[in-house]
Amino acid sequence: MSHELRNIKLRNHVTVVMPCYNHAQFVERAVLSVVSQAYQDFDLVVIDDGSKDDSVQILKELQKEHGFTLITQENKGVCKTLNRAIREAASGEYIALLASDDFWHEDKLKLQMESLGRHPESEFCFSQAIEFMDETNPSNGRLFPKKCLSGHVLNSVFLRQHVPAGSMLFSRRLYDQLGGFDENLKEEDWDFVIRSAAATSFCAVNKPLLYYRSHATNTMKTRKRSSIFHQKVKILAKNFDLVSPFRWYFSVSIHFFYDLILKK
Repeated sequence: MSHELRNIKLRNHVTVVMPCYNHAQFVERAVLSVVSQAYQDFDLVVIDDGSKDDSVQILKELQKEHGFTLITQENKGVCKTLNRAIREAASGEYIALLASDDFWHEDKLKLQMESLGRHPESEFCFSQAIEFMDETNPSNGRLFPKKCLSGHVLNSVFLRQHVPAGSMLFSRRLYDQLGGFDENLKEEDWDFVIRSAAATSFCAVNKPLLYYRSHATNTMKTRKRSSIFHQKVKILAKNFDLVSPFRWYFSVSIHFFYDLILKK
């Protein structure tokens, strides 16, 4: 296949990247929510990051039925895992991310690709999400953000991360331009959102297309608030030059109060 024909074939193609770590009880629903998407011009890459439960066995069975790409590795952490999957296995012009304990609305890719089509100046799309605990009725969970901001959102996202990570859909060109996810950070999604907002305008779907599962092993629930604040400061310091000094200090102050006083 010529390079020109390959570009035509992949013009609206999406690669969905799903990192998995010890989510044997959740990963099947995550995978099924991808393969049942109304928008079918995609491929799925699942990368297991050294799970110690039955995740890999379950994924191998699902792979037989649905034919996605499965990569297994020793535990390396989420940033290295995402970068490896995208750099080694992603063939799409667009990249979408989904954690293996969450799942999507069936119209997720369809509505976001339509939004990107209406906003050719944008290389980044996201949506609202629902945080849920009740497996029997996830739609009754907490909606966030209350309203998606679009356009030039750098000043807003620098203050707080209001882009649900599992709703992100961005161009491969943008990913390559930014150099991927920073493997020196743990709050990889916020840093990537900030740098993306500095490079492109955002478009959004004001509808909950991601279902975010709240459970005891969520990263933000298992880490100390002091550690979370330290990571936030690293991100803000790294991106100091992108905003005014006032906004930088204001953001640091907000997170200091939230993490070390309010949530301590």
